[in-house]
Amino acid sequence: MAKNPTDPLRVRLLELTEDIADHTAGLRDFATTPGNAWLAKGELQQLMTLLSDMESLLEDIKLADVEAGY
Repeated sequence: MAKNPTDPLRVRLLELTEDIADHTAGLRDFATTPGNAWLAKGELQQLMTLLSDMESLLEDIKLADVEAGY
């Protein structure tokens, strides 16, 4: 059985998803600890950047799928 080649775009998608989960947990932890709202804000900024990256990546995946006939 032939092994499917690894899609670097989808590998990056999985990495971003993991990073987003980590920063979401950090946001939750900081936001629920009194005096750490400023740290939660930093996590939120990181999340916003990662989500923007995810949006661009999804567009790249969409275009690659169209090129591949999906």
